[in-house]
Amino acid sequence: MALAKSYCISLIGLTGTLIEVEADISANLPGFVLVGLPDASLSEATARVRAATANSKASLPNRKVTVNLSPASVPKFGSSFDLAIAIAALTAADKLKDPEIAKTVYLGELGLDGAVRPINGVLPAVMAAKREGFQRVIVPSANLAEAQLVDGVDAIGVAHLTQALRFHGAEVNEIKVMERERPEGI
Repeated sequence: MALAKSYCISLIGLTGTLIEVEADISANLPGFVLVGLPDASLSEATARVRAATANSKASLPNRKVTVNLSPASVPKFGSSFDLAIAIAALTAADKLKDPEIAKTVYLGELGLDGAVRPINGVLPAVMAAKREGFQRVIVPSANLAEAQLVDGVDAIGVAHLTQALRFHGAEVNEIKVMERERPEGI
């Protein structure tokens, strides 16, 4: 499959809008392009997703990856789109084949090591997903309790990209996330 879709939510204040994440992998020169009105912080997702997938032993092919965030007219900012971008890109690369991907909303920032980091605005995002008819969301483990406050939505928490991949049937070894120690005084 050279084209795949996943879904996430763009928040403007407390108002959430469903965003379709389309990924296409073509035979052009290697690269990663993000289109659809991303801001600077979202444009950095290309580097985070490429590194996170490689460090999760589910590398993207060395080809051109184009990701479209639709509708393009909706402003998009922040790193909460990372997980949805990774899922769409890996599906386009034939690393995932689960039809349930199109029935799930993905929220989460990716670390370069594949860790799924907590984000702000999970409650209004999950409420928007429910309003759009979605019954499942995958969120960072640290945001799971907040996501579970919305009745009628199956919230699944993941601490690492490999957990989301395994949920969708990928044969990758789960990588444990190391707890970060904070220096004294912080």
